[in-house]
Amino acid sequence: MNDCECGFEVDDRVSFAGADGEVAKVNHRPNGQCLITILTNSGQEKRPSAVVDKIEESDSLLTKGEFDTPERFNLRARAAELDLAHRQDRFVALESSRIDIAPHQVKAAHEILTSYDHRYLIGDEVGLGKTIEAAIVIEELAARGQADRVLIVAPAPLTTQWQEELREKFDSNYVVYDRDYVDAKKRAHPAQNVWTHDDHIITSIDFAKQEDMLAALQNLEEEWDVAVFDEAHHLTARRQGKRGIDRTDRYRVGEAVSENSDGLIFLTGTPHKGKRDQFYFMISLLDPYRFRDEHDVNRDGLQDLMIRRLKDEMYEPDGSKMFPEKEIETLPVEFTPAERELYEDVTEYITQHYNLAHREDNDTAGFAMVLYQKRLVSSIHAIRESLKNRIESIRAGGADPSDLSQLTKSLLPQYREDPEMLTDAQRERVEEELGGVAASSDPEKIQQELSIVRELYNRAKAIDVDSKAEQLQEYVDGVLAEDPDEKVLIFTEYTDTLKYLRDRVFSEHDVAQVYGELRQEERQRQLRKFEDEANIMLATDAAREGLNLQFAHLMVNYDLPWNPTRIDQRIGRLHRYGQEETVKIKNLFVDDTRESDILELLMNKLDEIEETLGMSSDVLGLVLEDVDLENQIMTALAQEGDANTIAADLDALVEDREEAVRRVDEELLIRDRFDLGNEDREILDIIDESGRDTVSEEDVEYLVRTMCSEYGGQIVNVRSGPAEGGSDVFDLVVPDPIAGGEVDDRYDGATFDRENAVADSDLEFIALDHPVVRSMTQFCLDTDAGGGQTAVLTGSEAMDTPGLLCHFRVGYLSGTGDTVTERLVPVYVTSDGTATTENIDLTGGLPPASVDDYSAIETVTTSADSLAERAEEVAWEVIESLAEEARQEREREVRIRREHAENYFEHQIEDLEDRIERFEDRNASPDEDLGVVIAKTKNELAELREDREAELQRLEEEGQVIPDELELLNMAVVIDAFEDSV
Repeated sequence: MNDCECGFEVDDRVSFAGADGEVAKVNHRPNGQCLITILTNSGQEKRPSAVVDKIEESDSLLTKGEFDTPERFNLRARAAELDLAHRQDRFVALESSRIDIAPHQVKAAHEILTSYDHRYLIGDEVGLGKTIEAAIVIEELAARGQADRVLIVAPAPLTTQWQEELREKFDSNYVVYDRDYVDAKKRAHPAQNVWTHDDHIITSIDFAKQEDMLAALQNLEEEWDVAVFDEAHHLTARRQGKRGIDRTDRYRVGEAVSENSDGLIFLTGTPHKGKRDQFYFMISLLDPYRFRDEHDVNRDGLQDLMIRRLKDEMYEPDGSKMFPEKEIETLPVEFTPAERELYEDVTEYITQHYNLAHREDNDTAGFAMVLYQKRLVSSIHAIRESLKNRIESIRAGGADPSDLSQLTKSLLPQYREDPEMLTDAQRERVEEELGGVAASSDPEKIQQELSIVRELYNRAKAIDVDSKAEQLQEYVDGVLAEDPDEKVLIFTEYTDTLKYLRDRVFSEHDVAQVYGELRQEERQRQLRKFEDEANIMLATDAAREGLNLQFAHLMVNYDLPWNPTRIDQRIGRLHRYGQEETVKIKNLFVDDTRESDILELLMNKLDEIEETLGMSSDVLGLVLEDVDLENQIMTALAQEGDANTIAADLDALVEDREEAVRRVDEELLIRDRFDLGNEDREILDIIDESGRDTVSEEDVEYLVRTMCSEYGGQIVNVRSGPAEGGSDVFDLVVPDPIAGGEVDDRYDGATFDRENAVADSDLEFIALDHPVVRSMTQFCLDTDAGGGQTAVLTGSEAMDTPGLLCHFRVGYLSGTGDTVTERLVPVYVTSDGTATTENIDLTGGLPPASVDDYSAIETVTTSADSLAERAEEVAWEVIESLAEEARQEREREVRIRREHAENYFEHQIEDLEDRIERFEDRNASPDEDLGVVIAKTKNELAELREDREAELQRLEEEGQVIPDELELLNMAVVIDAFEDSV
């Protein structure tokens, strides 16, 4: 104890403007203006003693007989429970979300969250909700303070979907990184790595692979806490020779993120596509030491690295299948003579100019002809519009491929090879410009084409019967006559066709519609319209991903895309979790056309392929990954070969690919049966326990209402909520000490009820992670602001009083210093030293003005030090018990990882040692000089051994579990108000 006037000593808890901390050093000065060095959460700060205030600890206040109100004491304890709810091994974010909780999604998230490194491949089939599974993991880690920096990488068409899903379902805001946004940031902060501007980022894989963005990722010093790659099969690397690797730029993005991310989650419904080497290299991004090479990959080794459930192997608690069947049938269309003649003549024109384009090495014009053929079989209206535009283009001289815009030129390679990675706007931009490209540079041929196109256009205008549209209308009318409440989803590839169906065929119906030009908000509005009001939804392939339409079960493909993946994606809009009816798919095929023959063959093969692979989604894209279906169809049209021969060739090709995929799938991939009636029933218990044990809506409501009562806020305009049986909706006027920053002054249309929030997404959901709740929690835990360190409480008749109640924050750390878990532990010690952590039954409390009326209080305060020491002993026993359980599980996990690492390094080291030995044998010959090669290989060997030691050391550290220091939150004297008065 020093006798300086400042009164500060090392270890004192202190506060100053904007922060608090612990005194690390005091420079005492004769004039009393001492310099205080304070250790805060953000580092060391130095302040003169005059601006520093000492924070009285709970035990000090108790000894002095200084008490706060029971309300403030309970607020502080409740705030700690809310704060620590994030850091425990149970689900928290579920109750704060707006999702419909699905057991299989929670099971996947639980498996990842209970692993120690959160690096997993989720390979569930389309329709099981992989996006939600990953989002649950992210939100749970964020709730536990383990996901401050998050990166989500997806195909460009899905970036907005991710942003909307996270905002609507979890109230989480992410920034989409694209060229405009990034360039603006670079201009404002040219010296800063662009990936550090925001902590919650969504970007497309093809934007991230651009030279400047990839370089910034590779040179990023700040780590990602968790990163997600959607459609991760696009992270492609191939074996080159015996040991080489051919990496795509997309794979290099995966490498850069993998090396700089703690948690890493890959999502894909098609993990391997029949390519063993590509699957191995993708898996190696998650765990580089799991397998020695592609030949070492096996199912057992994937058990704690991969989750994969197939729809056919998922069962409800009653044993019924979780997913219904689907039926695919043809709606045949027979052209009128005029339609047939137009089809044949337009096809002849297209194939002639398709062949002409290829003869003149004009691939761009060839693509234009493919586009026209697809629009021809889409609808008479679509080809009529195309012919009209073609006339205008030819009259203008026809565009040369070199005249295409720079944007279209940059997108053309992707349009040819991987069109699914383009946004709808990008695809439409490319196709619009392609439509104007001339097939030949010869002026005479251009004029000949103009004459042909003008004549075809006039004939198309003259056709007043649309047999395909009539067949569709007849089918829909029949469905609605049988059930006026039925819903039908109609897909077409082109917006022209959609608008034609809307305005001409279904003009008497109020239809919902989704196409590429609509903003995300309007798409969601149209989705709600289809669910609530409209019988019919017309959709282009803009709706093939991101819209969940399982409330409908009838789908019509007015035309089929010449892309197998898109066909799969369309089906996946209806055949997904939550679907209760058999999904019925009708395909409109025109009799005796080459396109229909080939596409109908594929659709008829679908059931066979699904049965062979045991899958019911994504099978066409999987089996036909290397098949250029557009080329197959155009070749069939251009060569005028026998249709049966072409179909037989395609059938044989499908059979070969199907067998290759089946073989790799059976050898490599796990299949996790999900059965709520048997082995997976425990996940229902986990969901139920999380709902009971985690902070409840009532806990949040207590915090908010008590804060309003204590600090001047209000809950006004209370009215009934939208959910049946749900609680009220209200307007929240935020207390002045809380408002400001990310917290608004008031929230109109708010609710504590999750069911209300799910029923109406426009309501403000006041849940655990809401800014106002977070701010109130931190305010209550700030001793200067919220107080509540001591109080006098009353116990029930069953309690042995008087005594001392202490609340401790307890937890334990990993060997790397990361907090594994924390919790609030109450310890009650009676005046004779008997301690318990259970059955602490409190009935109320006394205001500070009344404490002098109870002599029993002094009995406790005079022995507070010894009682607090006893409480601390008990708290240490609790934390040691918790740490021992965690230690055993961590040691098991690390032991498995160590075995994988040692196996990997042993194989690699032996391989290099063998190579060195062979090189040295050859070097002994006077005809060879391999000294440089030998030295280089020995350097590789030395680096590999260093990597081995570093990895084993890292695993050793991660295997440690160390109890953290106890923190006394607050303490209260507990008395019996009826017996312990003076």
